[in-house]
Amino acid sequence: MMQRSLIWKLVGINILVVGVAIAVAAMSIGGLADQIFSNLMKDFHIEVEGIHQVFTAAFTRSLIDASLIAGGVGLLLSWFLFREVVRPLRSMMGMAERIASGDSAARAPVASRDEVGRLAESLNRMAASLETLERLRKDLVANVAHELRTPLSNLRGYLEAVGDGVTTASPETITMLHEEVMRLVRLVDALHELSQLDALLPRARSEPVDLGALIRRMAGLRTGEFTAKGIGLHTDVAVNGPVQADADLLAQALSNLLDNALKYTPSGGTVTVRAAGDGEAIRLAVTNTGAEIAAEDLPYIFERFYRGEKSRARSSGGAGIGLAIVKEVARVHGGDVGAASESGETTVWLTFPAARAPR
Repeated sequence: MMQRSLIWKLVGINILVVGVAIAVAAMSIGGLADQIFSNLMKDFHIEVEGIHQVFTAAFTRSLIDASLIAGGVGLLLSWFLFREVVRPLRSMMGMAERIASGDSAARAPVASRDEVGRLAESLNRMAASLETLERLRKDLVANVAHELRTPLSNLRGYLEAVGDGVTTASPETITMLHEEVMRLVRLVDALHELSQLDALLPRARSEPVDLGALIRRMAGLRTGEFTAKGIGLHTDVAVNGPVQADADLLAQALSNLLDNALKYTPSGGTVTVRAAGDGEAIRLAVTNTGAEIAAEDLPYIFERFYRGEKSRARSSGGAGIGLAIVKEVARVHGGDVGAASESGETTVWLTFPAARAPR
C-alpha cells in the first residue's frame, strides 16, 4: 500500500509538472508563432482569415501530439525511475520491521552507490551495532547473574547446613562464608566504582601532566606486588614535555592496565609500560607476557563485564570493568583504545591527542 501510494504521488507530481510546462510552452510559443504568421501575411498582402485558422488548427494538433508523446515517454521513464527508488526503500522498511520484532541480524541489500545505496549501508551499520549491543547486553546480564548466583548459592547452602545441624559453624566454615560475602562486596564495589567514574568523566579537567613522572610513580607504587609474584616490571617513556590531560583519570587508567597485566602474567614473566608520541597523539601501552587473548574476544575486552572465559572465577578474572574504565578515560580525552595478542605477548593501549583538552 505504501509503495503504490508513493509511486502514484510521484507520478501525479510528474504529470502536473509536464502539464504546466506544456501550458506555458503553448501560450508563449503559440502567441509568438501567431504574431509572426500574421505579420508575414500582412507584409505579403495575403488574406489571413482562412489561412490563419488552418495554421492555428495545425499548430494545435502538432502541440497536442508532441505533448502526448513527450508526456507518455516522460511518464514511462518516471514510472521505471520511481520503481527503482521505491524498491530499495521497501526493502529497508522490511529490514526495519524485522529489527523492531527482534531480528537484529536483518540487513538491507545494497544495489547501488547513490544516495539510496548509502542509506542502505548506513542502516546496515546501525543494525550491526544494534546486534553487537544486544549480544553484549545478554553477556552482561548472564555474567552479573552468574557472579551473584555462585556466592549466594554457597552462602545459602552453608547457612542451611549450619541451621539444620548438618555442620557446625567452625572457623573454617565462617572463613568460607566470609570469602563468599567478600566476592559479593567486590562486585558491588566494582559497580560503584563504575558509577563514580560515569559521574566524574563529565567533570574531567585538562592540565599539563608530566606523563613520564606519572608512569614512574605508578610503577613504583606497584613494584612490590609484581615482585611478590615473580614478575618483572619495566618502563619505557619516550614523551618529552608535559601533555594536556586529566592526571587522576590517566592514573586510574594506567592502574587498571597494570591490574590487568598482573592478573594474567605468570610468575617469571615481564610487564612493560611504554609511552610514546608522534606529535599528534600519545600512546600509553602495557605489554605482558603469558597466555594470549583469543582473536574472537579482542574486539570486546573493553566492554563492561565482558568475559572471554565464561567459566573463569572472579578471583582471577576481576569484575570485568577495568578495561571498560580505560576505554572511557580514552574517550573523554578524545582518544581511543586497542589491543593485540600474539607471539606470547599481549599489549593493551589507549591513545589521546598530544595537546587536546578532555571534552
